[in-house]
Amino acid sequence: MVLWSRTLHAGGIDVEALRADYTTAAHYVARVEPLSYPGVRTILPPAWQPHVLAAIAFAKHTDDLADLPPAHSHSGRFHAWAEAVANALTNGSSPHVLVRAFLHTVAVNGVPHAHVRDYLVGQAEVLSFAGYPTNEDYYRCLDGAAVTYLNLVCSARSHGASNRIDHTLLRLVADAGQRVDDLADFAADLRHGQLRFPQTMLTRFGVTRTDLESGQQTPAVRAFVAHACQQARTAMNIAQDALRHAGAEEQLLLRPPLIAKQHLLGGIERQGADIVRRTVALNILPSPAELLDGTLRTLRARMRVATAPARP
Repeated sequence: MVLWSRTLHAGGIDVEALRADYTTAAHYVARVEPLSYPGVRTILPPAWQPHVLAAIAFAKHTDDLADLPPAHSHSGRFHAWAEAVANALTNGSSPHVLVRAFLHTVAVNGVPHAHVRDYLVGQAEVLSFAGYPTNEDYYRCLDGAAVTYLNLVCSARSHGASNRIDHTLLRLVADAGQRVDDLADFAADLRHGQLRFPQTMLTRFGVTRTDLESGQQTPAVRAFVAHACQQARTAMNIAQDALRHAGAEEQLLLRPPLIAKQHLLGGIERQGADIVRRTVALNILPSPAELLDGTLRTLRARMRVATAPARP
């Protein structure tokens, strides 16, 4: 792991005030995303790290303001934040440290302002989340929140990166990750009065919200959970296959979080219908073959990125 001071220099951040802003953003990510932070700091090229961390910090704070349980939701705070971000994009400055770091990344790496606004719009829709009536509603929410998040982070990595993004790949990765997260958070979401599965799917299996909230593992509930797990596994396999054929930059950015989601899904499948009663913990225990394969793929991707000619 490269020293943080050298990482900042590699990212072109040499002004003392900006270095302090990026350091605050990095500390924020380390606190709220303890699994993501080490991956960013050890796997990504040093020049990318400050900018990716600034994007994650901004996006995570925005998401936390929008994705509160209904009883604790405070739309005023989110809208005030969104307005402050919009003003910062126009004025080029902000009193918010996380916005200042991200704003600099947006400027130097050419992140389109439309990407930022799309993410804010998608998160605003999360405020009024009341469930998915159909699969189409799930995908609309996915495109508005999860896909725009990945688009923002991938665009932030380096200058002109937004022009090299494979949006089809991002949607596949976002779909796999979202389905795993929804299963992992099943019990916690139920406690907060939320259910992140299409109503049409519940109807198909004859499962009611009351059945799930009671925690009873009826045959219908077990069949419902098994089907949801199979959907997540299928989405994961499709995303992993697409990633194997992706460019080196996408592999470096997207493979580590996807591997983590894959292991989380394994724990969910082992827990089965009990996920409606207790939250699934992430337990990454890769086999020697998986560890070797992941290491070799990461090293190859790092070499390809390091030896690639500079892009305009």
